[in-house]
Amino acid sequence: MKGAMVTLQKELMSYFYSPVSYLIAVLFYLWRGFEVFGAVQMFSSFKLDQDLFPSACYGLTSTFFMVLLVPGVLTMRCFAEERRSGSIEMLMTAPVRDVEVVLGKWLAAVAFYSLLWMPTVVLLWALSLPPFLGTDLAFGPVVSAYVGMFLLSSMLLAFGCFASSLTDNLLLAAISAILFNLGLLKLPDLLRQELGESAKGYYMEQLLSKLDVMGNFAQWWARGLVDTSQIWFYAGGTMFFLFLTTLSFSARRVA
Repeated sequence: MKGAMVTLQKELMSYFYSPVSYLIAVLFYLWRGFEVFGAVQMFSSFKLDQDLFPSACYGLTSTFFMVLLVPGVLTMRCFAEERRSGSIEMLMTAPVRDVEVVLGKWLAAVAFYSLLWMPTVVLLWALSLPPFLGTDLAFGPVVSAYVGMFLLSSMLLAFGCFASSLTDNLLLAAISAILFNLGLLKLPDLLRQELGESAKGYYMEQLLSKLDVMGNFAQWWARGLVDTSQIWFYAGGTMFFLFLTTLSFSARRVA
């Protein structure tokens, strides 16, 4: 796996040198800062149960758009930029296996995406200090919510890599990934509305419940509960899209 580690280091450095990465970070934390500030004021003014504060922060609008938009933007250049610039030819002739290239690029995206989220944990800890909420927050739901976020994001980033491997157009790669993310987040609710009574059948209900990312996060991860079937769903989806990405990359080598 030496090739994967070399690719990981190269790609991770490219994220740190890219102005787009810093633009995402600045916009995300400005937006989230205003939302968290409003949540602190609401909990303080109305004397709400402060154990619910971490879950409230997790359900902010900035979280939704961070999941919807950012994975596609981060991964759009993974392979599309290589194809557009012609550097993919050099990549394919390097003594690195295809699966190592794919894993390295995906791991770099996962690592950078995780780094974008890490300061939010520190922010929650700071808000528990006396100048703010002044109470010990329940961090069990926080840990489970971040585990769920990591698993979901890993699958979305894997699809983003796959979308990037299909085209040399950065915008098309990003839009394809964003549309997939939107479908995963919203499609189960739309199907329930369209199918009506048919959606209440056992098999259809089970299928929609597994695909209902938003509902599962509200019922399980955000409450400190772990659903092992969801772990397998995200892990299986991640491996599936990484497999497709490897096939797509290998097909270009053969061609």
